[in-house]
Amino acid sequence: MIMARTPARAPEPPPLLGVRIAVTRAGERGSPLADALRAKGATVHEVPLTRIETLDLAPLHDAVRQLVEFDWVLLTSVNAVEHLARVVAERGAEAAMATRRLAVVGVATAAAAERYGWRTPTVQPENAQAVGMLDAMASRSDIEGARMLYPCAAAARDVLPDGLRALGATVESVPAYRSAPDPDGQARIRALVKSGEIDLVTVAAPSAVDALLDALPPEHAGRLPVACIGPVTARAAKVAGFPVKVESGAATMEGWVISIVKACGKESSRAGAN
Repeated sequence: MIMARTPARAPEPPPLLGVRIAVTRAGERGSPLADALRAKGATVHEVPLTRIETLDLAPLHDAVRQLVEFDWVLLTSVNAVEHLARVVAERGAEAAMATRRLAVVGVATAAAAERYGWRTPTVQPENAQAVGMLDAMASRSDIEGARMLYPCAAAARDVLPDGLRALGATVESVPAYRSAPDPDGQARIRALVKSGEIDLVTVAAPSAVDALLDALPPEHAGRLPVACIGPVTARAAKVAGFPVKVESGAATMEGWVISIVKACGKESSRAGAN
C-alpha cells in the first residue's frame, strides 16, 4: 500500500521581512546591529548620523601621568576606551593601567578594554546604564574615599560622577571626545525618508536623535518611527517629536534586536503575506 506523502510545510518567513530600517550607528558599532537585523529579514540601510571628534587630549595626558593615584577607572563607551588607550600608549602607562580597578558599562565596552589587556572589570552591571553602575557600586565598601578617573564625552550626563561623589568618591571627569553631526549621513537619511524608503530608524544616543532631527524637515520628523536603546534616548526622541515605536529595556544589541522584532515582526509577516 502506497502511503500519501504529507506536503512539506513552507518555512516561516523571517520576522522582519519587508521592514526597511536605517541604522544610524557608525562603523564597527553599527555593522553588528545591521547584520543582526538583516538576519531577521529586514532591509537595512547603514547611515551614520554622527561622527566622533577627538578633543584636546592634554587634560587626559595629565590624568594618565598620575594614573597610579587613581583607584578606579570608569569606562562607559568604546570611544572612551579607545581614547584612553591612545593616551596610555603615548605615555607608556600600560603597567599602571593594567592594575587599575575598572567599572565598565556594557558588553562592547568590556570587550574593548579586554583587547588592550586591561584588568577584568571589577564592576560590570547587568543593567548597562549609569544607574546600573551606581546601584552596583553603592553596595561596595571600597567606594568611599576612592579616587576615580572618568574619561568621557563632552557634555556627558553627570548622573554617574555625581552619584559616585554622593557615595564619597572623588571623580575626575575628563572630556576626551565629542559626537558631531555627519553631514553626509544626514543628507542620505533625508533622501531616504523623502523617497519613502524607511519604516524605522534606530537611534542609540541623544546625540543621534539631535542629528536626525537636524537632518529632517519637521513634517517628516513628526511621523518617522524610531527604535531607541534605553530610556534616556527614548526620552530625547519623544521631546524631539519622534514617534517612539521601540524602546529597548535591555541596553545591549541583542536586546535591541529582540525589541524591534517584537514591535515590528507581526506587521512584517502581514506584509509578506500580501
